[in-house]
Amino acid sequence: MGFCFSSPDKKEILADNREVIESNARVLSVCAELAEGELGKAVERVYDAVRYMIPSTAVGAAQADKKIGALAGDLKIALSNGKDRALLQAEEIVKDIEAAIAERNSYTK
Repeated sequence: MGFCFSSPDKKEILADNREVIESNARVLSVCAELAEGELGKAVERVYDAVRYMIPSTAVGAAQADKKIGALAGDLKIALSNGKDRALLQAEEIVKDIEAAIAERNSYTK
Protein backbone atom coordinates (compact mmCIF):
# COMPACT_ATOMS: atom_id res chain seq x y z
CA MET A 1 0.00 0.00 0.00
CA GLY A 2 1.53 3.30 -1.08
CA PHE A 3 1.04 6.73 0.29
CA CYS A 4 -0.15 9.51 -1.90
CA PHE A 5 1.40 12.87 -1.21
CA SER A 6 -0.48 15.68 -2.81
CA SER A 7 1.13 18.97 -3.64
CA PRO A 8 -0.80 22.20 -3.88
CA ASP A 9 -2.37 22.60 -7.27
CA LYS A 10 -1.54 25.44 -9.61
CA LYS A 11 -4.69 27.41 -8.78
CA GLU A 12 -3.88 27.36 -5.08
CA ILE A 13 -0.29 28.48 -5.68
CA LEU A 14 -1.47 31.31 -7.93
CA ALA A 15 -4.07 32.40 -5.36
CA ASP A 16 -1.45 32.45 -2.61
CA ASN A 17 0.96 34.40 -4.82
CA ARG A 18 -1.78 36.88 -5.71
CA GLU A 19 -2.39 37.50 -1.98
CA VAL A 20 1.33 38.15 -1.40
CA ILE A 21 1.46 40.58 -4.32
CA GLU A 22 -1.63 42.43 -3.07
CA SER A 23 -0.20 42.63 0.44
CA ASN A 24 3.09 44.01 -0.89
CA ALA A 25 1.21 46.57 -2.98
CA ARG A 26 -0.80 47.72 0.06
CA VAL A 27 2.35 48.34 2.10
CA LEU A 28 4.01 50.15 -0.81
CA SER A 29 0.87 52.26 -1.24
CA VAL A 30 1.27 53.46 2.35
CA CYS A 31 4.96 54.12 1.67
CA ALA A 32 4.04 56.18 -1.40
CA GLU A 33 1.82 58.34 0.82
CA LEU A 34 4.60 58.84 3.36
CA ALA A 35 7.40 59.63 0.89
CA GLU A 36 7.98 63.05 -0.64
CA GLY A 37 9.92 64.56 -3.53
CA GLU A 38 12.21 62.37 -5.63
CA LEU A 39 11.98 59.57 -3.10
CA GLY A 40 8.19 59.71 -3.42
CA LYS A 41 8.46 59.33 -7.20
CA ALA A 42 10.78 56.34 -6.80
CA VAL A 43 8.40 54.71 -4.33
CA GLU A 44 5.50 55.32 -6.75
CA ARG A 45 7.45 53.52 -9.50
CA VAL A 46 8.08 50.43 -7.38
CA TYR A 47 4.49 50.51 -6.14
CA ASP A 48 3.22 50.51 -9.73
CA ALA A 49 5.61 47.70 -10.67
CA VAL A 50 4.40 45.54 -7.78
CA ARG A 51 0.74 46.43 -8.18
CA TYR A 52 0.71 45.17 -11.78
CA MET A 53 2.71 41.97 -11.21
CA ILE A 54 1.23 38.83 -12.64
CA PRO A 55 0.95 35.94 -10.17
CA SER A 56 3.36 33.10 -10.86
CA THR A 57 3.91 29.49 -9.84
CA ALA A 58 7.69 29.82 -10.15
CA VAL A 59 9.47 29.15 -6.86
CA GLY A 60 12.01 31.90 -7.56
CA ALA A 61 9.24 34.42 -8.12
CA ALA A 62 7.62 33.49 -4.81
CA GLN A 63 10.94 33.95 -3.01
CA ALA A 64 11.43 37.34 -4.68
CA ASP A 65 7.90 38.34 -3.61
CA LYS A 66 8.74 37.49 0.01
CA LYS A 67 11.91 39.57 -0.28
CA ILE A 68 9.89 42.49 -1.71
CA GLY A 69 7.45 42.19 1.19
CA ALA A 70 10.22 42.28 3.79
CA LEU A 71 11.86 45.27 2.11
CA ALA A 72 8.51 47.08 1.83
CA GLY A 73 8.04 46.66 5.58
CA ASP A 74 11.54 48.05 6.20
CA LEU A 75 10.76 50.97 3.89
CA LYS A 76 7.57 51.76 5.78
CA ILE A 77 9.50 51.84 9.07
CA ALA A 78 12.22 54.07 7.62
CA LEU A 79 9.68 56.49 6.14
CA SER A 80 7.71 56.60 9.38
CA ASN A 81 10.86 57.59 11.26
CA GLY A 82 11.31 60.61 8.99
CA LYS A 83 14.82 61.55 10.13
CA ASP A 84 17.57 62.34 7.60
CA ARG A 85 19.44 59.10 8.25
CA ALA A 86 16.21 57.11 7.89
CA LEU A 87 15.45 58.84 4.59
CA LEU A 88 18.88 57.88 3.27
CA GLN A 89 18.18 54.34 4.38
CA ALA A 90 14.81 54.51 2.59
CA GLU A 91 16.56 55.42 -0.67
CA GLU A 92 18.76 52.33 -0.34
CA ILE A 93 15.74 50.15 0.42
CA VAL A 94 13.98 51.42 -2.72
CA LYS A 95 17.05 50.40 -4.74
CA ASP A 96 16.92 46.95 -3.12
CA ILE A 97 13.21 46.65 -3.98
CA GLU A 98 13.98 47.58 -7.60
CA ALA A 99 16.62 44.82 -7.68
CA ALA A 100 14.15 42.31 -6.18
CA ILE A 101 11.56 43.29 -8.81
CA ALA A 102 14.12 42.71 -11.56
CA GLU A 103 14.97 39.35 -10.01
CA ARG A 104 11.29 38.37 -9.91
CA ASN A 105 10.80 39.46 -13.50
CA SER A 106 13.62 37.13 -14.56
CA TYR A 107 11.57 34.18 -13.30
CA THR A 108 8.33 35.19 -14.97
CA LYS A 109 9.54 35.78 -18.53
